[in-house]
Amino acid sequence: MEIAPSITQHTIVLCVEKRERGIAIQQILTKFGFKVVMALSLYDALKFIAQEMPHLVLTDAILSDGTAGTLYDRLQQHVLLKKTPILVQVLKKTKEELAPLTGRKFAGFMLGVSEPKMLIAKVLEVLKTHSVVSPYFISSEQANIKSELIIAIEANVVGRFGEQVVSRSSTEVDPSAAMVCVPDNAENGPAVFRMATNLKDGEETFNLFPINRIVGAGRIWILNLPEIKMGQQSLPEAAQKMHKVLFYDPSEERANGFAEILKGYGIDLVYAKTLNMAASILKRDFEVIEAIYLHELMNDASGIEWKNVNAKIPTDRRPPMVVGTTSINARSTAAVRYIKRPFGMGLFVEMLHASFERGKDIGEVAGKNAANAFAGVPVKYQAQASLVGIDETGGIIQLKFPLLKGSRMIIKHPLLERAWDGNGVVNITGSSALPGKPDVWQARFEAVQAGTSKAKYWEKVSKIFAVIEEPAEVKSA
Repeated sequence: MEIAPSITQHTIVLCVEKRERGIAIQQILTKFGFKVVMALSLYDALKFIAQEMPHLVLTDAILSDGTAGTLYDRLQQHVLLKKTPILVQVLKKTKEELAPLTGRKFAGFMLGVSEPKMLIAKVLEVLKTHSVVSPYFISSEQANIKSELIIAIEANVVGRFGEQVVSRSSTEVDPSAAMVCVPDNAENGPAVFRMATNLKDGEETFNLFPINRIVGAGRIWILNLPEIKMGQQSLPEAAQKMHKVLFYDPSEERANGFAEILKGYGIDLVYAKTLNMAASILKRDFEVIEAIYLHELMNDASGIEWKNVNAKIPTDRRPPMVVGTTSINARSTAAVRYIKRPFGMGLFVEMLHASFERGKDIGEVAGKNAANAFAGVPVKYQAQASLVGIDETGGIIQLKFPLLKGSRMIIKHPLLERAWDGNGVVNITGSSALPGKPDVWQARFEAVQAGTSKAKYWEKVSKIFAVIEEPAEVKSA
């Protein structure tokens, strides 16, 4: 099974005799993205390895109270940790340093004091060979377990805003995802939601879905949701102002065509022929511009100027952007939504209308609805996924769209739920498409609860999945 790169942060236990040298190595490794735990003795190394279950141990051949050979032997006695790769730094080719290394299968050696580039290269080489994910990683195929599972996001549908249904949840939903909305009350039918727009109000996230793209029995209760009216929408139609949209497109003819059509939808385009012109307009008029469309976001000097101007606008007053693209890898966020060119006018209008709204405004109205006895409809957004494998902190799943790093969700899988005592809530710590496969995404999840030992967690999970024998304890030096 191919594993997406960069979704796992590797942990290294660094065992050195001299603290000053250890700090220098730790800084190099940390800068490259590794989590590094430093030990200054064999005793501390064994303690930290048992706690951290690292993906690599980088150790001096000679420590203050033992050798790399002793460290190797102790780990071999522990069924949980014996797969941990050990990379040995031999500072001097003396008999004292070399003797403890003979007859043992270390993952690799480095002679002398390594330069930073050589150190990183060797560490990556060992990890690629022994710990692409983790040395403890077990694929679902190896564990002979069913890979099919369901991910679920808890949400609360709070009302309808124009042609959008609005929900409050703990995470953003990718616009490419098709989510089955399943109400907690079985009397309300399920429905398939698509084309999410995400708005932030502090720590809260609001997910907006166009109603005309919702299918399923759930449309009945959705159409009966209370209407959310804010700002201009509470005014008579004749009194409502046009929405101003900054529109950058190198083709003036195309822009004029868009402008004529969008007037009928209450949208007034402010045209910019170049990205530099767009930056100047944004800098001057950001207070009245409600949304931005960029035909493309350049990476040249004009793109840098645009990003600088945009970054200087306070976050809560920065107009959201819709960016045209021909890339199949561009992923939307709450601040930037990508639209694949060429696109239909209906889709473009829906995206612009969703962009006009602000999470703070929706949050205030949703709060008033709750105060007026409509607390919302508790639901779960569900999607199919497959289990790639499990390891000492969680595992990896595969699905058709990305999951936002830092989001919390529920995983429904019979054996995993048993291992987690029925608590399927996990944290997503990384998400990436497989190389050359933009529609195949993998996400790393962590299930270890705060304060729980990785070793105890992995021991319990391993027994349930029957992938290891009874473990022994790591003995200290």
